[in-house]
Amino acid sequence: MKLITHARRLFARGGQAAVGVIEVSKAAGVTTGALYHHFANRHDLLRAVLEDVAASVGERALEAMKGCDDPWERLLLGITAVLDACLEPDVKLVYTEAASILGLEKWRALEESKTGVLLMEGLRAVAATGKLKPVSLPLLAAMVKGAVVEAAMSITRSKHPKKTRREAGELLSALLQGLRV
Repeated sequence: MKLITHARRLFARGGQAAVGVIEVSKAAGVTTGALYHHFANRHDLLRAVLEDVAASVGERALEAMKGCDDPWERLLLGITAVLDACLEPDVKLVYTEAASILGLEKWRALEESKTGVLLMEGLRAVAATGKLKPVSLPLLAAMVKGAVVEAAMSITRSKHPKKTRREAGELLSALLQGLRV
């Protein structure tokens, strides 16, 4: 939808403060009335932007994993794609502002529905090969997700995001290697 596309572009430039109803309407070439036809208020528009960004991160992870037959490598490729996405302005701002827009629990639920599901599927696939230590998969998924989210937050808040991204990837890989049989 054109409104979300333009709101996302504005969000990438300046966060939620840059996403005004008038600015989005003008950028999309529609009236504010047309915007309000689709969104009850600015908060609904912001929520749609967050959902769009979270969905695109999940899609990137899926695309990165496509064609890889090894479950372990596929899991790492998905995590790598999520961390790489954190270098992009819209994703960076989502990770820094989403909790204040939606509330922490709603943001966590949204993120879980987009990338958390992929993580759980990946861990199940690795466990099915017998190459994962016997652990509670739901607990492991929650802990790995926590590590990935903290890595993402560190990348998005860093003064040197590319360096932090590289270090985060190395640390996550080392942590996950400790789970292999």
